[in-house]
Amino acid sequence: MLFPKSRLVCGGKRTLQLSLVLFSAFAVVGCSNLQGLSESSTTQGLSLSSAANSFKAVPTNLPAASVGKPYTAAVSAKGGVEPYDFRVIEGKLPPGLIVNAQTGSISGIPTQAGTFDFEISVQDSALSAARTSARHGYSIEVGSCESCTKITITPLTPNIKSAGRVQFSALVSNVSNSGVTWKASSGAISSSGVFTAPSVTAPVTVIVTATSVAQPSAQASTTISVSVVASATLSISTSSIPAGTIGVPYNASLVATGGQSPYQWSIVSGSLPPGLQLSASDGGLSGAITKSGSFAFSVRVTDSAAHSVQQNLILAVSNTTAGCGPPKYNCSRTDLLAAKILGVPPNMGNLIGVGTVVADPSFGNQVTRITDAHTDPAILNRTYMAGQGGSADVNIWNTDSTLLFVQDSGGWMFPMTFDPASLKAGRLYASNFPTNGGLKLRATGAWSFNDPNVLYTVEPLTATLNKYDFTDRVNPPTPTQLFDFRSGSHCLPAGFTVTWSDVGGVSSDDTVFALAFSDKGSQGSGVYVAAYKAGKGCTLYNTQTGQVTGDWGAQGEVTVPARFSIHNVKLSKDGNWLVIVNTTCFSGNCDGPFFWQVGTTTVNACARNGCSGHWTEGQTTWVNGDGMPVGGGVYETGQYKARNFSTPADPRALVSQFPAGLQSPFDMLASWNNADSADTYPVFSSTWSPITSPWLPWHNEILAISPVDGTVWRFAHTYTTTSSQRFSTKYAIGAISQDGRFFAFSSDWMGTLGSESGSSSCTVGTNCRGDVFVVALQ
Repeated sequence: MLFPKSRLVCGGKRTLQLSLVLFSAFAVVGCSNLQGLSESSTTQGLSLSSAANSFKAVPTNLPAASVGKPYTAAVSAKGGVEPYDFRVIEGKLPPGLIVNAQTGSISGIPTQAGTFDFEISVQDSALSAARTSARHGYSIEVGSCESCTKITITPLTPNIKSAGRVQFSALVSNVSNSGVTWKASSGAISSSGVFTAPSVTAPVTVIVTATSVAQPSAQASTTISVSVVASATLSISTSSIPAGTIGVPYNASLVATGGQSPYQWSIVSGSLPPGLQLSASDGGLSGAITKSGSFAFSVRVTDSAAHSVQQNLILAVSNTTAGCGPPKYNCSRTDLLAAKILGVPPNMGNLIGVGTVVADPSFGNQVTRITDAHTDPAILNRTYMAGQGGSADVNIWNTDSTLLFVQDSGGWMFPMTFDPASLKAGRLYASNFPTNGGLKLRATGAWSFNDPNVLYTVEPLTATLNKYDFTDRVNPPTPTQLFDFRSGSHCLPAGFTVTWSDVGGVSSDDTVFALAFSDKGSQGSGVYVAAYKAGKGCTLYNTQTGQVTGDWGAQGEVTVPARFSIHNVKLSKDGNWLVIVNTTCFSGNCDGPFFWQVGTTTVNACARNGCSGHWTEGQTTWVNGDGMPVGGGVYETGQYKARNFSTPADPRALVSQFPAGLQSPFDMLASWNNADSADTYPVFSSTWSPITSPWLPWHNEILAISPVDGTVWRFAHTYTTTSSQRFSTKYAIGAISQDGRFFAFSSDWMGTLGSESGSSSCTVGTNCRGDVFVVALQ
């Protein structure tokens, strides 16, 4: 919609002056000296005017913006009764930009090219009829990212027979070298793009990826449906279709098998995205989509013998292909439309299914299964989880997403390999440990932030910090002991017997390691928090006595009177602060959590200042879900807030917009292992809500929240029943990779993975298995 250059609402008895300030540009509009006013407008009303109160036109178009570049403007008002309220009342700002309701500033980083028309209204705060307002239409032109390397593969999503062949080509833009390398998840593909399908006895999906030779980070993938000889029964083998992008030519094919050809296709309910058409004769979907969102529809195929079957499908359409992947996920959804799961989830297999890859039908991102009932042949049918001990804050990925670890329901850690291109995973050193399928450790740990081959671990009932180096992928390493927290006179007391320990993590420079210990019992009984600093030794905080001792740093009594036992600990990425969650309060005010500045006696308390909910930590920033706007309990969080460790009483809200009707119970479990030095990269979360009617946006999804502008990206469903008997699979515990390209999460996949007893069927909430899945983030 195009707006007139000015539309003014003039009334009341004061003058409200609205000015737009863009760097050195200044423009005003007014409504003084208007003729032919109605009776209700006979007094001097609201005006948008210059200092002399004379009418002056305002340019319709604001200065141009560019995709991926910061944009700042300021709309200010004078006169009337402060404070003012600014808002967009018609049209929309470019995606990535927001207007501050209190200050009128327009800021952010545009994520989509195009011309965006909108109308801004400003209103003063006078009561009833004395209130004045003004409105004006504007337009912002956003240029595309001219420097981004883009790859387009053709044909897109072809369908071929078992052992068939197809020639692919790739168009590479914005780079002088147009060469690509090809890779296929199954079958074979030549250097020139000729793909030969595998011989199959059941339909399979193969992923073909083209990677730019000049810019290896630029990739494009397409899926191939490999079919077998048609069966006698008519069926639609297409269960999901690839996501689309506004303005980009879309081509996909619906596939029917069996019956008697030729087939006739039709839409029987729902609707295709505007700009897309279905070919009745061959089931092809083609066109240029003009609107983003999630479009649900049902297709019917009828064969020449008048037999017919139907299939429900969802097509997710994003705004742009520019800047796919971290730190801005411009190819994933940011809308607030419901993405309800229709029927059963995508087929990931039952007890067996490692290596299965599907595209989430609502979001288009690829999801792969990396564990199943046979991941450990020595102990079959266990549940597997991303993270450790039910924590979403554990760093389970190495630096380049080629290694990660998972944990089973028996407490074992399984280091695994991962191929970012094919999305395939496997156990480390399977040939050396054939009886259990590979290396497994009775330990907890975290990956190095500097070396992709290094894993740091602590065995549960010891106080030793160990280092594993997996550079040699053929011969298993012998761990190197880095430190024993029971050694020396300034760490754990002499004769200390470990009954419980918790790994707090490692700093981003791999020099500080933090743990909590107990010699009295299990979690919640410990009172010792220790940090080892390479080359310096141990510093120890006794949370029961309030005393800090150690080989380095300050010693003495801490700055808070609280005395308590420990639930868990986590280390800031810069290694300077340790977050301590308390359990039993011995004395003083124990409103935590508490932030200990490692190596000092400084301890800050969050002190009930919106400090509830699940949380994560960056370099210098702590982020938690404080229970707003949907509730105040640990399992009723909605709004994320960020605060500096040194000033915990000064939080700021992160999320800029919530789905209408969001309510408790709703939980967001945070992960921030991709945090950069400035803490500006997105915070990730897997959400939990057992509410199924009405199904709302964000319900049981994987999200990312920008700490800069509050954008929330949506990537995939978690497909959890929300009723699993295992904590991690119930709440879809997950973790973001260090490079921000993948998110691993736990799920019982709506009860379709078999039972922990080995049966192919299970009872939800009693014995259903769970596994670890990885979603590729675009």
